[in-house]
Amino acid sequence: MALPDPAGTGHTDRVEPSTTGPGEAIAGLDRAEAAARLQRDGSNRLPRPPGPSLLRRIARQLANPLVLALVVAGLVTLVVLRDFVEGVAILAIVGLNVVIETRQELASEGAITALSQLTAPMARVRRSSVSSVVPAEDIVVGDVLELTAGDRVPADGVLITATALSLDEAMLTGESLPVTKTVAGAGDAGALPGDRLGEVFAGTLVVRGGGLATVTAVAGATELGKVATGLGDATEPPLVAELRRVAAQVGVLAAGLGIALAAFSYSRARGEPDALSESVLAGVAMAIAAVPEGLSSVVLTALAFGAQRMARRGAIVRRLAAIEAIGSATVLCTDKTGTITTGRLSVVEAAPVADAAPALWRAARRANDARDGLGDPLDVALLEGATAAGVVGLEGDSRVASRPFSAETRSMTTVHRRADGSTVTTVKGAPEAVLPRCARGEATASFEALVETWAALGLRVLALAERPGADLDADGFELLGLVALGDPIRTSAPATVAALHGAGLRVVMVTGDHAVTARSIASSAGLRDGEVVVGSQLGGTAPDERAELLRRAVVVARVDPTIKRDLVDAHRENGEVVAMTGDGVNDAPALHRADVGIAIAGEGGTDVAREAADLVITDGDLGTIAAAVSEGRRIFRNLVNSVVYLLSGNLSEAVVVLGALATIPELAVPLLPVQLLWVNLVTDGLPGIALGVDEPAHDPMEDPPRRFGTRLLGRPQLVVIGVVGLVGGLAVLGAAHLARWFTDEPEEVRSVMLLTLLAVHLSLPYVVRARRFTFERGWSRARGLFWCIVGSAALQIVMMIVPLGRRVLSLAALPAWGWPLAAGATVLAIAVLDLARHLGPGLGTRPEPGSERG
Repeated sequence: MALPDPAGTGHTDRVEPSTTGPGEAIAGLDRAEAAARLQRDGSNRLPRPPGPSLLRRIARQLANPLVLALVVAGLVTLVVLRDFVEGVAILAIVGLNVVIETRQELASEGAITALSQLTAPMARVRRSSVSSVVPAEDIVVGDVLELTAGDRVPADGVLITATALSLDEAMLTGESLPVTKTVAGAGDAGALPGDRLGEVFAGTLVVRGGGLATVTAVAGATELGKVATGLGDATEPPLVAELRRVAAQVGVLAAGLGIALAAFSYSRARGEPDALSESVLAGVAMAIAAVPEGLSSVVLTALAFGAQRMARRGAIVRRLAAIEAIGSATVLCTDKTGTITTGRLSVVEAAPVADAAPALWRAARRANDARDGLGDPLDVALLEGATAAGVVGLEGDSRVASRPFSAETRSMTTVHRRADGSTVTTVKGAPEAVLPRCARGEATASFEALVETWAALGLRVLALAERPGADLDADGFELLGLVALGDPIRTSAPATVAALHGAGLRVVMVTGDHAVTARSIASSAGLRDGEVVVGSQLGGTAPDERAELLRRAVVVARVDPTIKRDLVDAHRENGEVVAMTGDGVNDAPALHRADVGIAIAGEGGTDVAREAADLVITDGDLGTIAAAVSEGRRIFRNLVNSVVYLLSGNLSEAVVVLGALATIPELAVPLLPVQLLWVNLVTDGLPGIALGVDEPAHDPMEDPPRRFGTRLLGRPQLVVIGVVGLVGGLAVLGAAHLARWFTDEPEEVRSVMLLTLLAVHLSLPYVVRARRFTFERGWSRARGLFWCIVGSAALQIVMMIVPLGRRVLSLAALPAWGWPLAAGATVLAIAVLDLARHLGPGLGTRPEPGSERG
């Protein structure tokens, strides 16, 4: 039966049916039987809608504006110009590019799918009388689930026990308020009416209390499984959406340039033989030169494999958009426990009231939910302390009711029946929550002073008290004493905090500890420049004053979920990009509100925190978060480099086509469409992807945060694309004019142009990734990029040497003087670009996008 709630707290407290502890007599399935059922019935996975078929993926690639422009160019060459060899070659290269893009898309999706397995939900079950944590997909019908606040229910089931158990079933019922569950009154099978209070359902969230439930349905047989096909797909990252817009704009521009150039060429050559066909061919070549076919593939691959790299460093990306956001973060609000500190609590000091030491440790065992070394770290530490003090059990003592710890009460209260039949109520919690409920006396006053002393040493202090009877809300407790627990800071924390400060991030420590404790730990970690704000200071303050206090804070102590959310809002309203850590169900609103929500995995981490977060940190170490910031900056920098490389290369091709058409009259079509397509295929593919996953030439943490949401291609990047494209194109044109001094054969001049264009293009990755000089110290670290460029260059050399390759590309045999001419033009282009890099702001090829912060 429910105990009375005279205080009107909203808690519903239940009688425990167990004799020795909640559900302890329930053994659960035998492990062998559970394994047999899993083999027989399959995994507890929700039915997933099938992904797009291979044909649909290919069709989607063909619908890309850039690819469409190339297909039209090939069809015009084949049908209008009746050039069978050229037209088929163009369409064949387009087809090969579509195959490569589709393969990269599948590889990227596979990489993200692999990451999702790292954050697959876990569940606690009881098997063979032992509590175990297993993957949720291994749950079988008949399993006994152990449910606690913050858990996402992994399967449908019927309750065996329930202690103040409330679930959020909004995803199934649409009801916004939590539903209080009871063992009695389970509804009949069928639809999901509101009176099925004895059942729990897959996908719902435990918001308060706990209990045990026997699994009745898994996978597609659950209520959630019946509606799983209605779940939406993941949204596209803003960065990818922006690039799709860029691709569409470039496609339209390429088509317009091609048409305009064809019209101009025809007007100039009107009346000459083949004027129409050569003009159309020149227009087709211009359109192909302007199209960066590999843009989408390069960006998606860089994001996916960048996310894998972050996972190897302990930061699992749940949403690709988080990669951009974490690199832009300017404020990091981090929990203390497990992030700045080790997260391993132990009893450091105990101060029992005179002759009350055994009673103190018995109370520590009563007001405690840990068992078998598992549970809240604080409870585990108290059990270890009790054992060390010689109190190893509570023989004949059974819990009959409890009120779990909550952020509002800052305490846990239990009712136990002792062996003699009497009852005792025990309370454990923060001293400021427990001491006011105790009878006043000299001991109480002295203990208040001791709290301040221990807190100043960075210790976490708990007070324990008890009173006869079974009233969860009564006062008049007898104080038993204080227990101080220590959680030392990680040895790496001071250096990590210094590194984050040096990278332009403000670090704010958020904790439920006493202000003095929080100040001591923050100071040891290097967080000294700012105020310590206590949650109680914020009560009754005006919104503007509250926000200002939170913005000045370097430590926020005695926080509750509302304060965490307000902390995020205060900094975001000030133009900051906020990252927030958390692991509990109460952290979900703040994680969701932050620009980057970071869930801390581990025993204390809850499913709802992971689902609300953008990143999951596997070890909770602040150093792992710093590594994620570094990786986010590296990935975004590489993406900028890749896009600048692709677009500047295509611009250089356009400059070559336009310049040669205007200055080399014997070349009616300076470079044939198939030749330009070949250059793009060789240079845009592997080198572009390698640049997207490049090793940084310098530490990304040396750069300031970029402004989140700024355009990928701002004015600095457009200047770079213009300078690099123009210089590269002029170098190729210069080589072509020099070639005319050595030969009168147009095909030899065209061969020199093609070789020089490819050589210049393959040098651009090193140009755009450099900060001062193209081949500055550290350039050789990009081994993947180096071998991709070597492979692409070797492939071009083979095509120019082997007769079949020359025939496919419509090339003449390259004279001996052509090789050094192409090499010299490339070296000259690099030298000019290095000089331009030092002429003044805006002419360098490595500006950081949006790095200025206003």
